[in-house]
Amino acid sequence: ILNGDDDKLITVKEVKGITPQFFGLSGGNNAFADNIRSLSLKGIACSIHLGDESFDVVIPIPGHHMVYNALAGALVGQELGLTIDEIKSGIEALVPVAGRNNLIETDSLMIIDDCYNANPISTKASLDVLALADNRKVAVLGDMFELGENEKQLHFGVGEHAAKNNIDLIVCVGALSLNTANGAKNGDANVLHFATKQDFLSEAKTILKKGDAVLVKASNGMAFKEIVENLRELKL
Repeated sequence: ILNGDDDKLITVKEVKGITPQFFGLSGGNNAFADNIRSLSLKGIACSIHLGDESFDVVIPIPGHHMVYNALAGALVGQELGLTIDEIKSGIEALVPVAGRNNLIETDSLMIIDDCYNANPISTKASLDVLALADNRKVAVLGDMFELGENEKQLHFGVGEHAAKNNIDLIVCVGALSLNTANGAKNGDANVLHFATKQDFLSEAKTILKKGDAVLVKASNGMAFKEIVENLRELKL
């Protein structure tokens, strides 16, 4: 089961005697989606077509990329003999795990806990999700590890992407994230840089405002779970 919108995967004709099935956003795929509608941070709605059948579904995790995940899951379900109703119910019952695009609402903040891990592609996708928020948008971004010799340029690119998404405040934490901050400043964004988590947390109460949507994203080695736990308890 392969992404039919990927220019390389779509060229796969057979794998060990098995003909692949494809999913994507165009009608030429075995499973495709249309009528895609953002529900802000509450999720994304769409219509999924499986062969001759189709159904409307609300995916309870925001982000355009979640439509692809739902399509892949729908094809798997179909192959395993699930009914359309079972597939729809399974998608709509999706619950994120801690650190993986997990939305946490407190009396003070709406926190997008995506701190389990990070690379440039996933961080840019998370910033795209944050951009869907209706309220003030704050990105707390940490270092991304194991990126090789281009790590500085890749961090810089993430900062530029954050600036293009009109994030209201970009908070960068860590040594490598100084490059993220520089990339965001290159895009004329509102940027703060802190050397450590503790430096940021000591200022969080003055930096953040009641009602903010706050993305927390970094490589797992940065242990940003501590930031999420502190923000959950923050009273503004």
